[in-house]
Amino acid sequence: MIYTLGNNYYVRALQLDDLDGPYPSWFEDQEVCKYNSHGKYFKSMDSFRDFVENLDEISQIVWAICHDDDGHIGNVSLQNISAINRNAEFAILLGNKAHWGKGVGNKAAAKLFYHGFEKLNLYKIYCATPSNNIGMIDLARKLGMTKEGQRRSHMFLENEWCDIVEFGVLKEDFNYDSSMFI
Repeated sequence: MIYTLGNNYYVRALQLDDLDGPYPSWFEDQEVCKYNSHGKYFKSMDSFRDFVENLDEISQIVWAICHDDDGHIGNVSLQNISAINRNAEFAILLGNKAHWGKGVGNKAAAKLFYHGFEKLNLYKIYCATPSNNIGMIDLARKLGMTKEGQRRSHMFLENEWCDIVEFGVLKEDFNYDSSMFI
């Protein structure tokens, strides 16, 4: 399954072949991993391979964000999918910095949310991010997510404690605009 996002971007399932490209190096790039825990510990190729080989489509969906010229440039995912509670946690990692600020994360996330609500019958999608991660907070708001809470001094980041802000969107509040995908 491939979903076109327009402007030479598309999403598809993460594949073992993606490990042959720049994907593993993103987790060593401290700027890419600044607001998550991925860059704290080095990972072996075996751990990446195990992750991709054991993707369980019932509890998580990981899509590769791709560009026609640059190939695999990031990932967007629904994790901790609960069939009982009909919710999932949203995460995104845009590893190729040449594509930052172009709106591709918003397009990929909106397509993933649509898939989650319309294909997986989810009722809620949520995420959490450090309070100083302005990019993710802006993305959450663009996706129609509402601030639901804040965990004080919850993450040690860049030698200081920071709050974690929690966001969520319900199916009936998500405004999918199909015109953004050509």
